[in-house]
Amino acid sequence: MHNKKRVLFYLVDGAHSEIMPELIANGTLPNIKRIIDEGTYRKATSCFPSTTGPAYLPFLTGHYPGTMGITGIRWFDKQEFKRSRWNKMAMRSYCGPEAAFFNTDMPADKPTLFELMGESYNLYNMITRNVKDEYDLGKKGKGLLYTRAHFWKHHHPVDHQGHQRVMEMLQSGKDFDFLFAVFPSVDWDSHYHHVRDERTIEAYKIVDNSLGEVRALLQKQGKWDDTLFVLTSDHGLTPTHTHLDVGDWFTNNGLKSVYYPVIWKSNPKSAVMISGNSFGAVHLLDHKGDYVLREKQIFELMGKERFDKLLNENAIDFSTYRGEAENTYYVHNRNGRALIRKEGETYSYRPETADTLKLGGDVMVTGHRAALEATFEGEYPDALFQIHQLFQSRRAGDIVLSASLGHDLRDFWEYPEHVGSHGSLHRLHMHVPLIYNQKNWATHPARTADLFNTILKWKGITPQSSQGEPLF
Repeated sequence: MHNKKRVLFYLVDGAHSEIMPELIANGTLPNIKRIIDEGTYRKATSCFPSTTGPAYLPFLTGHYPGTMGITGIRWFDKQEFKRSRWNKMAMRSYCGPEAAFFNTDMPADKPTLFELMGESYNLYNMITRNVKDEYDLGKKGKGLLYTRAHFWKHHHPVDHQGHQRVMEMLQSGKDFDFLFAVFPSVDWDSHYHHVRDERTIEAYKIVDNSLGEVRALLQKQGKWDDTLFVLTSDHGLTPTHTHLDVGDWFTNNGLKSVYYPVIWKSNPKSAVMISGNSFGAVHLLDHKGDYVLREKQIFELMGKERFDKLLNENAIDFSTYRGEAENTYYVHNRNGRALIRKEGETYSYRPETADTLKLGGDVMVTGHRAALEATFEGEYPDALFQIHQLFQSRRAGDIVLSASLGHDLRDFWEYPEHVGSHGSLHRLHMHVPLIYNQKNWATHPARTADLFNTILKWKGITPQSSQGEPLF
């Protein structure tokens, strides 16, 4: 009766790849440690931008932000904007009412695990396409609960209520094929307090306690032994001490910018979209046509002096932009630049005037897996592939900015003030913990997109076309 396979997925938003192992080692998270003792703990890479929403796409669809056209928690579409700025597809911010568009913004031909897995339940995740209301456990009262958590900075009631709704569903006698539960408080407490604040640590404990109670109930019901349990995160997070508002920077330097929430300026010359506060997409508008720009035109519109001034801001770790040739990308910082090229299945990296990704020199590998392996333990894990995937979408912008640690790219409109940020390509944002109750799976470096194929294979479902690969 209970031999069907199920998947229980805990998404601990913002769980840190260095802090979580410490908490496991010192006994703070005994239920998670029990899973690791029986199964596996490892690191995986998230995606670029490493930010909530877009970084849910890899494990729920098997695809990346550039493939899905959702290139940030805020994005801009130059083509649609120049067609008509009244066009609702011209720009988007999922930080507010426009979050309701997330499901319809995703390509219709890219199904989610909810649509492939049978009886699928969701908790607090904004990707809910074709999820029935009664299967969306966190939907009722979510708006008010989230608003109180945000402005009062009292986040734990959200996770407590989510856990209770999962327990109520399981106690009701209902069964499931897929249960995807988001616990947002680690991320929120890390943003508004500190990644090691006692309130943040308490948020980790809430997840651990939830796992203990849910596991005990599933064991009592005879369902646990046939359940694949997965725990991971969408991004890491680092403390922030200084804010540079990139939208204001462009306006103050002669390229008047539209950015959320100030989106109705007349005759803007740029648009700036910030995600996680450490990722920025810049669209230059002061040119004929509605196409994305490459190296030559970017420099013509920015001017060398202005471009150098931007790169010399302490908040800017590096910029990246398209080269003149197809599938070429420059990674440029105050010291110089390097070139990434994809030719067929070959990925190459060549410092021109600086080793901006700190890879120690030239890199040339065949296949996206080899590109991951060559960079996995570096300062910018999976950078070659992630920059390529992002620029497949015009919504990625003309220039992408990755912030320096300790800095972010948004200031006045971020209330309450963020003292923690993510979204960049740095390893502390890109590496995430990956825990599952299975042993002897593949040990090669993993991406969160691999979970899509892994979960489908576990259920005996032929994986849809995706950018991940199963872990067993």
